[in-house]
Amino acid sequence: MSDHAGKVAVITGGASGIGFALAQRAAAERMVVVLVDVDERALAPARAALEADGAAAHSYAVDVSDRDAMMALAERVGEEVGDAWLLVNNAGVFLPGSFSEMPPQQWHFIIDVNMWGVVYGIQAFLPGLLARDSGHIVNTSSVDGIVTVPNAPAYNAAKHAVTAMSETLYRELEGAGSGVGVSVLCPGAVPTNILGSARHWPSRLGPAPEVNEDPYPELDGLISPAAVADITFAAIGERRFWILTHPEQYADAIRARAEGAATGANPDDRSVDPNFRRDTGDCRAIDGADALAPAP
Repeated sequence: MSDHAGKVAVITGGASGIGFALAQRAAAERMVVVLVDVDERALAPARAALEADGAAAHSYAVDVSDRDAMMALAERVGEEVGDAWLLVNNAGVFLPGSFSEMPPQQWHFIIDVNMWGVVYGIQAFLPGLLARDSGHIVNTSSVDGIVTVPNAPAYNAAKHAVTAMSETLYRELEGAGSGVGVSVLCPGAVPTNILGSARHWPSRLGPAPEVNEDPYPELDGLISPAAVADITFAAIGERRFWILTHPEQYADAIRARAEGAATGANPDDRSVDPNFRRDTGDCRAIDGADALAPAP
């Protein structure tokens, strides 16, 4: 019997990709799983798949960028499921585009989900965790919340914010001697449906951009969502803050960025996401290949 058996795990973006893999791993730990996702069509089969394997599962269609909806979610989970022990703020979206070309609406879409969604998740569930002095929060950032990827200014900005917020919260709780743990998950290359994020575009932002139907690119070091889930639960058990899925692949870029900042050196190819380095010619684009083509 797992130490987590019977505890409630709330996972946003839980109907697919890394979120669903985390839900499956939580179910394997005999936790009570709460799937939260904006995609109502994906929620039902995701929940059914968990229940078919004997899991206790619940599902809620919620837009994490809606603060009122997230606050209401926390109340409903408490009343209908039980006290949350694990919160995974995993919902995320991606749209490519250069800084000069990305319109304000796309910035709002990316920041609202990737950053504000994490803020609202913490605001909704942290008070209960603190009151019970028990639990764990995992915020999904990205390796591009430590280094950067070309052609993704809003995504880089949002994920860096998630990393910084998570570290700030970690320091606050550790300083207070809290029983609530915090981790930041920084995945590298993992095949998910995030490249099709435009299908979740909210009508309030006007006409939606074109949905990318291309398969996930074959980047170096690609690992499965299930592998990410295993790494994440190991970190939760160790109460470890940093969760890097590709530590060896990204170590040199992370060191180069830190050393560049410490010495005042301008950013160069050494500190970019290594899947998109120019000096190796390994700069396959998620979109906009011309923008990421190797320099002549």
